[in-house]
Amino acid sequence: MKKYALIWLTLCLISGHLSAKPFLIADGIKTESVKQANADIKNGRLKFLIRGGIVATRVKGQELFEQKYGVVYYDFGCVGPSAIRIEDYNKVVASFMDKKYGKGWRREVRKDVQGI
Repeated sequence: MKKYALIWLTLCLISGHLSAKPFLIADGIKTESVKQANADIKNGRLKFLIRGGIVATRVKGQELFEQKYGVVYYDFGCVGPSAIRIEDYNKVVASFMDKKYGKGWRREVRKDVQGI
């Protein structure tokens, strides 16, 4: 009887382990990115995050877009954030912009904004 109980317990543990969904670090980073974007929107600090090069890049006329839509381009240069995924963050901000301004702003945004 003990032998069958031990086999049954072993099978239960194995099946529980196989059906468990692992929590990936990437899932946590996506959640944090969405959370941070929503917090920034709520606080009126709209920004598009940009992964740049060695030096931050300014595009001619970007200040007109920033003033018109109340959003700032935030260029990380060559050192990107480790706790936020730029694409996920920008996707949330873009969705907010679509609801507020329609999709016309997309023709005016910088082309190096990822995730929109």
